Order: sequence, then C-alpha cells, then structure tokens
Amino acid sequence: MIITIHQPDFAPWLGFFDRWRHSDLYIVLDDVQFLRRGWHHRDRIKTDNGPCWLTIPVLKKGKYKQRINEVLIDNNTNWRTKHLRTITHAYGNCPGFSAIFPALEKAYGRQHGRLMDFNIDILKLLAEFLGINTPMVMASAYPSKLTSTARLAALTATHKGTVYLTGTGSRDYLDETIFENQGISVEWQTFKHPNYPQANGHFETGMSTIDFLMNTGNMV
Repeated sequence: MIITIHQPDFAPWLGFFDRWRHSDLYIVLDDVQFLRRGWHHRDRIKTDNGPCWLTIPVLKKGKYKQRINEVLIDNNTNWRTKHLRTITHAYGNCPGFSAIFPALEKAYGRQHGRLMDFNIDILKLLAEFLGINTPMVMASAYPSKLTSTARLAALTATHKGTVYLTGTGSRDYLDETIFENQGISVEWQTFKHPNYPQANGHFETGMSTIDFLMNTGNMV
C-alpha cells in the first residue's frame, strides 16, 4: 500500500500528479498552516510575457496561523474573470483548449467560499484529464496533536500504508527512522520533467499542469 501525503495546492505542477499516480492513496494534508507565500493559493502558467502567476485572493488579515481548510477566498474581486481571461489569452490556440477550458470555466463558476474546496475541485479535474483515479482522503478526518514526520507516519500507518512516497523537497526535514519504526519504508520520488511543445517562446519547466494539458492535449 503506497501512500503520498501533500497539501491541497492550487493547480500544481506535473511532479505532484506523478506522485499521486504512483500511489494507492493520496492523503490531503488540509489541516496544517496556510503558507502566505507558498503554493496553496497560486501557481504559474506560461504566457507570451513568460511565466505568470494565477493567484487566488484570500482573507488573511489577522489570520496568520489559520489552517488551509480554514482559509476563505476573497470574493470581493473579479479574480475568476481575470484568471479565465489570462488562461484564454495564453492557450486559446493550443490543442487542449477546447476540451479543458469549458471544464475549468465550470469549476471557476461554482463560487466556492473556502480555498480548499476550490483547490480540491481543480485537483480532481486535472487528475481526471490525466487518467488518475487514485482515491483521496482528508487528513483532518483523523485529528492528531502530532506534527511533522510523526504526523505523516501516523497517517500512513492509520491507512495501512507500507510505503510512504515523498518528493525530494522533504529531504531537509523528513526523519525516515520514524517511518521505519512503524514498519513503513520511505520511497523518494524520481521524476524527470518532460519537455513538450509549449506555446509562447522557449520552454519553461515547472509550470502548472494546466500548461501541460493545454499545450499537449494529452488526456485520457
């Protein structure tokens, strides 16, 4: 039983979906602190002016320690229209646009109140286009006072995981012995970012998976 655990980021890069694809269960780490300058509410797409941030405005004033699943979207701006306009401008002539854009537009039109609910909708949508059907569960359904590696190991053990699949970004803090003490092996993701035909100039790696789908039309 291979398990991966990750925060519900907004429209993340291909490396995240590769890890999800190679797991038997994705545990959504929704009850950890929201990172104001992280990837929880933003990611990049490629435009004719180069990489461009798509940022979801959220209510942050006085809420420095709020958890991801507590973050509310600031719906007093026209961010949805701006996002969709930027996506159309960047990818309107790309192979995947006619299939993907209507689905994105529908998701954007649901008027979510919580950031996490919107992100989960987008994650499920992109996973469907990529043919990923690995189930997901919310970490918040299994509350705990444990933190860091101990929490990850406990969640993996709770779901009968025998392998914890993680990205190289966690090498600085992950304590593999905590997993090993519970009979769980840690597997480090090996992901080579593909080059693909990409509109708008020279190739930029690490863009949102929206970029890959729009440019290639590679959908199941």
